Amino acid sequence: MPIIDSPPTPPILAQQSAIVIDIGDADTAQISARKQDAHVRWWLELGDQLLLVGDRGEVRKAAPDREVLGEMVDFDRDRLRLHALGCVRESGAPGRLIAQGGRWELRELSASELAKPLPSTHDGHSDEWREVQPDTVIAERYRPESAPAAADPAIQSVVDSIDTVRWFADLTTLTGWDRSSYGSELALSRAWIETQFNGLGLTVSAPAFTMPGNSGGQISVNNVIGKWTGTEFPDEWIIVGGHYDSRNGNIHSTVNAPGAEDNASGCASVIELARVLVDFEPKRSILFMCYAGEEQGLYGSYAHVSSLQNSGDLGKVQAVVTMDMIGYSADSTLDVLFESSSTWSTYLNQFATAAATYVPQLRVTLSSNPFGSDHVPYLQAGKKTLLAIENDWDAYPDYHSSNDTPDRIGPNAQAMGGAILKTSVAVIADIAGIRDRIFVKGFEATAP
Repeated sequence: MPIIDSPPTPPILAQQSAIVIDIGDADTAQISARKQDAHVRWWLELGDQLLLVGDRGEVRKAAPDREVLGEMVDFDRDRLRLHALGCVRESGAPGRLIAQGGRWELRELSASELAKPLPSTHDGHSDEWREVQPDTVIAERYRPESAPAAADPAIQSVVDSIDTVRWFADLTTLTGWDRSSYGSELALSRAWIETQFNGLGLTVSAPAFTMPGNSGGQISVNNVIGKWTGTEFPDEWIIVGGHYDSRNGNIHSTVNAPGAEDNASGCASVIELARVLVDFEPKRSILFMCYAGEEQGLYGSYAHVSSLQNSGDLGKVQAVVTMDMIGYSADSTLDVLFESSSTWSTYLNQFATAAATYVPQLRVTLSSNPFGSDHVPYLQAGKKTLLAIENDWDAYPDYHSSNDTPDRIGPNAQAMGGAILKTSVAVIADIAGIRDRIFVKGFEATAP
């Protein structure tokens, strides 16, 4: 796929040019050198791609030809817009694609396209289109400057407890129901999730909320919560969540919505993390949550944030982890995107450093430009929140399709999901505080 496709007609002449270069294999010093090159006026970093802008005919000198993915000879920043992709590339977006990174793409629009409101492909999100600010990082590959820290033996024990076979079996079970928030089988999958949480000794609830119905009016659906009460700090909460509803290409359909990747992979992850963490008796409380209504507009996560505000419990929330589409990898290279807001850059880096220590084969991209999943309501409420999503989201051919089945996620699913699970459980275990393995499961009662 070309990075820069056919130009708009007629072209608008400008006094600057731009190139897009590949920085996937560059180190921090090399990237800094490209940005600071004397021929560069400003730049925009999008993951493994870097846009460099300079005087016409001069900016090409800022990078060797082998790095250049595309060139815009006549360039006008006023025609550029960043477009949110949600969980996958949408077809039919106006303008031409220039570059992409994180879950955003940079598009050049014609004068006629800019003269009218830009179309929404994400249920009217007001921030789907953004103007470009020079010298901005939209997403960046994590490139550690030093060797990773030594593993904590206690955390390593938690990481090693992740069972990817069990996780994939749960994923497969969930795809046995059509989990549209409009359909009757959502309640069947909800009951199964409740059974899994009950079996772990969690306090289980299924709070109802309302959302727009399939043909007008309001319907009532349920989130599912399995709560572990912390052994030492019960009023300090961590939320671990993922949506359990699904859809196919027709958002109104109530059948043929197996939703393996989106998002049985994330819901099964919540259950697997609960299985592992409960064994280590966390000191802080953890709410293991599976949301409904995500596909229609994040209704379940918004409802939960609202309930926390109304009950006065929002202040108890210390951290939130959301998982959405974590199973697909187009190849054996395992890539993840961790996404939050710039306010929580330290939290993003905590996940990146955990991956470097406990899952060194995982390539990490970080984005501080959040959009369109269940992490957003918590961020808007001012809580420390992160989304984990595999970074081949734009390559998955069966997204929002009746073909989104376990066999279609591919041969790398357990490795991909396992890498994200192990990274996430390392961070959660650290924040939640865990007991050493030798002190859990009745050891003290049987020791001499």
